[in-house]
Amino acid sequence: MTARLALGGVWLHQGLWAKILDRDPSHREIVGRLPGMGAGRARDVTIAIGVAEVCMSVWIVSGYRARTCAVAQTALMAAFNAGALTFARDELTSPGQLLVRNAGIAALAWIAAWR
Repeated sequence: MTARLALGGVWLHQGLWAKILDRDPSHREIVGRLPGMGAGRARDVTIAIGVAEVCMSVWIVSGYRARTCAVAQTALMAAFNAGALTFARDELTSPGQLLVRNAGIAALAWIAAWR
């Protein structure tokens, strides 16, 4: 349960604080660099991603279908990282640190899934 709470907190923070409340504008700026995305549309898409991340946090804490949840988390993080590294690498402070941090989060997701 501790791993699920910690992990849920990460997704809640990233979704609510960083994206929905726009307290970390780098997320919106990265989304704005994706193909077909303009500055105005980037805000709406960033909020939608934030809502999905908040929903992910609820799913994680619930423990429902934990392995499926871990697959979803891993896939989402891989997609987010690929998009940022491909289209907005210069917006990232430390791409290597991003990958290491997200590998740790993915590992925690799988630890939580197997408990």
